[in-house]
Amino acid sequence: MKRIIKIYINNKSSVQQYLRDTLTAFHPSNFEKRSLIQFFETEKAAEFIYAVSSGYKQITPGYSRKKSDDTRVGYDKSYYFNGIQFNEDDTYISNPYLHHVTGNPVVTGVKKEGNDFIVIDFDLMQLLEELNFIEHNPLINKTNKFVIGTGGVLLGAVSLFLILYGGFIFISLLWGAPNQDILHAVFQSIISITIGLAIYDLAKHIIEHEILFKSTMHEDSSENAILAKFLNSIIIASSIESLMVIFKIVLDDYSNMINALYLILGVVLLIFARVALVRYGKFDR
Repeated sequence: MKRIIKIYINNKSSVQQYLRDTLTAFHPSNFEKRSLIQFFETEKAAEFIYAVSSGYKQITPGYSRKKSDDTRVGYDKSYYFNGIQFNEDDTYISNPYLHHVTGNPVVTGVKKEGNDFIVIDFDLMQLLEELNFIEHNPLINKTNKFVIGTGGVLLGAVSLFLILYGGFIFISLLWGAPNQDILHAVFQSIISITIGLAIYDLAKHIIEHEILFKSTMHEDSSENAILAKFLNSIIIASSIESLMVIFKIVLDDYSNMINALYLILGVVLLIFARVALVRYGKFDR
């Protein structure tokens, strides 16, 4: 969404000039359905059209490519036209906004037709693609969603396995042989569950940001947020592992303490990376 709006702003004058020329060239003989929907035959980006009277009442159903909506016929549109300033060619182009039906970014074009008005919504992504400002391939997008979605589901399955495995270790510790390494088993259980939760959190955010709510997310911040939350879980798991190594060395052999130091330094570097993301990344903690 953010990338689409940025491309539109960078090419605003060209896009709006194209829309004005398109609206100016459109002259329906009347406001009957056939006369209005013929606009869809030439403009791939157009997705919704209707007519408004000089008294700012909607006088036709709203027509899309596949259906029509007559529930708003007679609605007062004066609130919308109060903020409109027409150009010399009797057209007006709105700023981008999210359509209340499709949820996609759109721009609305309005044209005076005699004493009445024609209102047309244009899908912004389709419009930018039509003008060669972006390349948008629905097949590739669907393929990406399928691959990412499958990967997210598999990561979720792996996380569930790790969580259950950690629970199994803990239960085995309660009911197992008394001579087993209790400290090692407890830490192993904690680490398994923590890493499982970290992977689950990663899978959840991948599916949410890339599949379910991609159009409403800010792309720059969402990527950093996913990485930061994953780092949180990894830092916790690594810290627990460091404590486990230190305790085992204290109980066994001090000569291996250098290995624990290296592990702790690695955790410190991860913490610095997390702090850098908070400070320089554009997202909320």
